Amino acid sequence: MAVIDFVQLNENFQYYDREIITEVIDIFLDEYDDRISNLEKNIAEKDFKALAFNAHSLKSVIANYMAPKALELSGRLEEKGLNHSEEGLIELFAELKDTTKEMLQELKDYLQKP
Repeated sequence: MAVIDFVQLNENFQYYDREIITEVIDIFLDEYDDRISNLEKNIAEKDFKALAFNAHSLKSVIANYMAPKALELSGRLEEKGLNHSEEGLIELFAELKDTTKEMLQELKDYLQKP
């Protein structure tokens, strides 16, 4: 099952030309490793304020790509940061990381289509 709702994605991007869509996706792909590293660092350092900020930022970007599970997980991670909650934090981050990796592959595949 796809992480991204491509029907909705295509509908949202219908008024943009392919070059713009490619550029927006490429920016996300380029920034992804840094975003994940920052979250990992925030968790390791128990910097909940930064965790909430960085999870919110990732959530905002994910919202563009119609990936409901990744959106929900990033929102839950943001809540953990806001509530200074460590319970299940590592597992939640691992699930978000796995889901967003699937999302990245789907976006890369999407860019390969004519």
